Amino acid sequence: MNIRKFIALAIFTAAFAVLSNITVAAQEMKKETEKPIIAVIKADWCGYCKRVEPVISGLMKEYGEKFDFVIFDVTDKSAVNESTKKAESLGLGEFFKDFKNKTSAVAILKNREIVFKTFNNNKREEYVSAFEKALE
Repeated sequence: MNIRKFIALAIFTAAFAVLSNITVAAQEMKKETEKPIIAVIKADWCGYCKRVEPVISGLMKEYGEKFDFVIFDVTDKSAVNESTKKAESLGLGEFFKDFKNKTSAVAILKNREIVFKTFNNNKREEYVSAFEKALE
C-alpha cells in the first residue's frame, strides 16, 4: 500500500470513529431530553378501558405538551399487529410485548424505563400525582 492510500485510510478511519462517537453522544442526549411517554394498552371490548379512557383523554388535553401519549390498541389480531409495529418503531417493543395482554394498562416511561404503571385505574388524582412526579 502506498503512503497516500495509507494516510487517506487512516484519516477516513479516524473521521469515522469521531463521527460514530458524535452520533452515539447525540442519540444519548436526545434520549435524555425526550418527553416522558404515557403508554396506554386498550381494547374496544375491555370494560375497564372504557372507564379509563375519559380520564386519559382529559389528561391528554391537559398534559399533551409535556408528555408523548401513545395508545396501543389490542382489540383484535390486526390491531395487535399494528401496535406491535408502532411499539417497535418507537423503541417500546419490549414494553408492548410485556403488557399487550394487560388491557387498561397505563405506564409512564422516562428514557424508555417504566417509572409508573397502573391497571384498571380511573382515578384522575393518581395519574396527576404520577405525571407531576415524572416531570420532576
